[in-house]
Amino acid sequence: MWLQLSICRRLCFVGILFLIQLGQIHILAQENKPNKDLLQAEAEFQSGNWTKAFKIYQQLAKDNPNSLRAQIGMASCFIEKRDYPYAIDTFLRAIELSPNRPHIQAALASTYFKNKQSNEASKWYQQAIQSSGAKAQLSWYLNLGLIEADLGNFERARQLYNVAVQLYPQSVPAYYNLGIVLLRQNRLDEADACFYATLELNPNFDPALFSRGEVAAKRSNLILAENFYRTAIQLKPEKASYAYAYAQTLLRQGKSQKGKRELQKSRRLKAEKHLRQAHDWAEQENWREARRRLQFAVEADPTFLIAIEDLVYLQAELGDLAGAEATLGVGLLHVPGWAPGYWERGKIRQRRLKLTGAASDFRQAIILSPEAVPPKISMAKLLLETETDLQTALELAQTAAELEPTSEYQKIIVEIQKKLDSLE
Repeated sequence: MWLQLSICRRLCFVGILFLIQLGQIHILAQENKPNKDLLQAEAEFQSGNWTKAFKIYQQLAKDNPNSLRAQIGMASCFIEKRDYPYAIDTFLRAIELSPNRPHIQAALASTYFKNKQSNEASKWYQQAIQSSGAKAQLSWYLNLGLIEADLGNFERARQLYNVAVQLYPQSVPAYYNLGIVLLRQNRLDEADACFYATLELNPNFDPALFSRGEVAAKRSNLILAENFYRTAIQLKPEKASYAYAYAQTLLRQGKSQKGKRELQKSRRLKAEKHLRQAHDWAEQENWREARRRLQFAVEADPTFLIAIEDLVYLQAELGDLAGAEATLGVGLLHVPGWAPGYWERGKIRQRRLKLTGAASDFRQAIILSPEAVPPKISMAKLLLETETDLQTALELAQTAAELEPTSEYQKIIVEIQKKLDSLE
């Protein structure tokens, strides 16, 4: 198919630490019976109309600066719009109005974390836990443990997850997160026991199966690791990290051919994930982020032609013709028989006035795909433009018109014929 646009929590080295997000908490405030405007604001929020809801909350806060529900409502709207600094300021105002509400403190902590302010997030999660006493929510321990682990405070994270396991012995994330931290500390027996306990609670929890594979790999029990990885892949086949670890285990056992296949599969899965993210950013018309994700996709798997096509299209639309040409060069280096790539690079080179290179690319595309019309008509137009080898230009245009009879191709034939007649 000739080129067209199809415009797609951090993984640690042993698995994912689960972050439990807090929901919107605007109904926490103990105020008088909500008035009509407040009910309308909450209805708009629940319907996803963040801007409408915010305007109502803002007016309510203006009418009554001490309205806790209005402050929390505004903060929640800011979060939905990813305006985290404003959400933080508004939550701080809510805490001024009601200092001893752990749910608001935890919401502030979550917002700090989203704004990449880990130290502040840690401080407020600790405050929420202290304010709640024995009633602290599981998510607060899990999120605080994640923050401490991100900060490199693994022992502190382990202590928090230990408490979470004791308070919530049926929690899959609590056991799993504890196992991940123990694995990072190289406490393999304890980590494996946590992953085993996780699977006792949920036998199909693929991250725990994968992590048991990681434990086995660290112990150099490659056959056991391979079995765990394979089972995790069966449950979550789209997970690039699973395929990569599986491939490495196969290669370490000397199973080169199968290992290389799995390694290529892991690269493709990673590239597909970046492509999906690029599509999401494109839907939001965030072209810079979409281009960045497409570049990640191509870097992950330079044979992934769909990602290359999308990146080239976007680069060309944004005026980065040199970048588009370079991207096509990467694709052609890894997939030498890619005829549409030669044709597209020829068009880019023609726009950059690199006419000799353009002609060479069109010629190669015709050789690789002799029945394709686009490279033929592009070559014919280039020869007409440069007034070189007009007879070949005419033959190419006539062949293209035979394959796809269109008025455009007939016009090109007429133009070439006129030029030939004028030279006689």
